[in-house]
Amino acid sequence: VNAITHDNLRSSAIQLTVGVKYAYDRAIMEKRMQRIAMDLDQNIWWIEYTDDPYALQKKRFEGTEGSAEEERERREDITDLFDSDTDATVKAAMEGGLAASFTKDVEAGAPVPLPGDVKFSRVWTGHQEKPFESGVAHLHFFRGGWTEPAQIELTDGQEFKLLKVFPLTGRVRTYDREMDEPEIEDDDGRAEGDE
Repeated sequence: VNAITHDNLRSSAIQLTVGVKYAYDRAIMEKRMQRIAMDLDQNIWWIEYTDDPYALQKKRFEGTEGSAEEERERREDITDLFDSDTDATVKAAMEGGLAASFTKDVEAGAPVPLPGDVKFSRVWTGHQEKPFESGVAHLHFFRGGWTEPAQIELTDGQEFKLLKVFPLTGRVRTYDREMDEPEIEDDDGRAEGDE
């Protein structure tokens, strides 16, 4: 039984790695924003996309719970700034993509449930302060050929698989260990000594 359980963990890590590669390549080929959505409560993941303008917010998500509700609240805060006659293109640019509507990528297949006792333990991406432990986490892939740095931790209750996603290549490395707390560095674009 243990061997089967651990096989489920390994195959889930492989399947998710293939999903990351697919979303990364598809963003470049289709010239659109792709993302993997990971529901940490239901232990399922799927790939979605948008053709709308989209940019990540400069402010990182806080806390350990991800949700679509948080995105909706941010959108409402920003849309309160506009007049009713503001051009839609201007709104989309100013909102940083919060008006973007994501659609499930049917060519990527149906949502993928994690098998058996395998579950998402924690997920961290570059737009989060801390790893999410519940809710929905998103890993974004940009049409310019890069993605966010990310760490995805899977567990079967006994063993762990850590998937590290590298931003410039979209490559994934898999480790047989738990996630280290990510170190967040804010780069303002200036070299040391610049004023």
